[in-house]
Amino acid sequence: MSDQKVHSYNSTQRALHWVMAVLLIAIFVFHENFVDVWRAYERGGDVSALNSFNGILHIWGGFAVLALVIWRLWVRLQVGVPALPANEAPLLKLAAHATHFGLYGLMVLLPASGGIVYFGGPHLAQEAHELMVPVLILLFLLHVIGALFQHYWWKTDVLKRMIGS
Repeated sequence: MSDQKVHSYNSTQRALHWVMAVLLIAIFVFHENFVDVWRAYERGGDVSALNSFNGILHIWGGFAVLALVIWRLWVRLQVGVPALPANEAPLLKLAAHATHFGLYGLMVLLPASGGIVYFGGPHLAQEAHELMVPVLILLFLLHVIGALFQHYWWKTDVLKRMIGS
C-alpha cells in the first residue's frame, strides 16, 4: 500500500462496492424463493430446481460475491481506504470498523458455507449459512443507515467518497 493519504475511493473500489450492493440486494429479494427451490431439491433430489432463475441467481450470485469480495479486499490492501472523519466520536469509529469487518467476513463466510452445502457438505454448514443471513442483512442496513446519517445529519463526505462526487 502506498504511503500517500487516501482521500477517496478509486473507480475500481466504487464499482465493486455498487455491483456487490446490487447483487446482494437481488440475492436478498429472491432469498425466500430460493429456500423453496432448495427444499424441493432436498426432498426429491431434482437438480433442475437448482437451474431455475432463483437457483442460478442464488448459487452463482453467491460465488460472484465471494470472488468480488476477494478482489475488493485485494484492492483495499493495495490502495487503502479513506480515513473516517477526524471529528467522529471514537465509539462511532469503532462501530464503523466493526460493521465493515462483519460485512467483509460474512461476504466470505456466507458463500463459502453455501458452497459447502451445495457440494454436499454437512448439515452444520447449512445451519450456519441460514443463521448468517439475517446478520448480514442487519449489518447491510446498518451500513446504509450509517452512510445516510453521515451524509444528511453530520454533513460529512463519507457517502460522497463512495459515490465519486
